[in-house]
Amino acid sequence: MLSTLVSISVLSPPASSQLLPEADLECDDLVEIDPSSGSRVVLVNCEVTNPTSGAETIEIGYESEILTASGPESVTVEGGGSASFQVSVGSTDGQSAGSYLVNVSVVVTEWNGIPVTIFGFSDEDATDVEIVPYTSCSLSPPSSLFADAGDDVFFSARYDCDSNEDRELDIGLHLLEIGDTQEGMWPSGFNDMSDGTCSVKNPMGSAECQFTLTTPPNLESKWEGCLIIVDESTDPGWSCSSSFAFPLTVNKKEGGVPSVGIDVNGTLLEELGVTEENQTYIFAGGASFVVLILGIVLIRSRRG
Repeated sequence: MLSTLVSISVLSPPASSQLLPEADLECDDLVEIDPSSGSRVVLVNCEVTNPTSGAETIEIGYESEILTASGPESVTVEGGGSASFQVSVGSTDGQSAGSYLVNVSVVVTEWNGIPVTIFGFSDEDATDVEIVPYTSCSLSPPSSLFADAGDDVFFSARYDCDSNEDRELDIGLHLLEIGDTQEGMWPSGFNDMSDGTCSVKNPMGSAECQFTLTTPPNLESKWEGCLIIVDESTDPGWSCSSSFAFPLTVNKKEGGVPSVGIDVNGTLLEELGVTEENQTYIFAGGASFVVLILGIVLIRSRRG
């Protein structure tokens, strides 16, 4: 708890003509709590004045329906003097943004050593405490993603927000090529095919988002960049080094030699007795047999 400061000063001239106990209270009209700064406590400055000629013992009270408020329980003020004190006002984590009242009251309990509580000589003041709206979000991304050209990429990511605003944020998927500092048009073939939308409902919301990304089928070279997942209100810092980014690499699909023949795995050939050791001789013999048959056919056709 923050320490409370109390100081006494003498007003001049003293109001010696004051015949009854009295206390006048003045506090700050408006203070702010900015949770984004990391602190949820603010100090309210107050001053109580004794306009009478006699010393007063003054009891201090604090009241707030939502916020916490604390300070000195009492103070003694000499005749014609004043005392300054501070009220520590705090909010809880996730307290909604808005304006809240804190009331401070003072009651004179003794005047010149005589108890006077029953007479109710008192004063009060109210301070408006404004809790500033804030939202701070973070991403728990997947590890680096790798794919071959034309493949679909499936992945998920967790999105968390620390917020005191009562609103829903849509979360989107963005694509950057390595070295880019802003998002442009996606290269042809990259498409976000995710089902539905992903959103976070604040305050203090989180979501597990599922994504599906298509990749270009005919890349001429390897594509390197990153994906950024971020809500509509947050500036992620548009680069692949952002905390909202994770790497994506799409490799050029290697060309293959087309297979010619029956049953690529060779099962049928093995059943016919063709093995790796004898397949060269068998295929060569087969080719010779075909040439021989064609020669016989040509000779007969000429004789005919």
